[in-house]
Amino acid sequence: MLDLNTRLQDAKLEHETRPFQRQVEATDVSIDKLVYGLTDEEIGIVQGDWM
Repeated sequence: MLDLNTRLQDAKLEHETRPFQRQVEATDVSIDKLVYGLTDEEIGIVQGDWM
């Protein structure tokens, strides 16, 4: 996750940042599920997507 965030910050153009941003988001969801045991619904609430 740290490496992905570093690579995201180093990317300069939007087409360079998009793949890293998607990887960061996917990794974040995986962490929420595996480490914290959250469901998709709970992740949506935490991320503010529940409305």
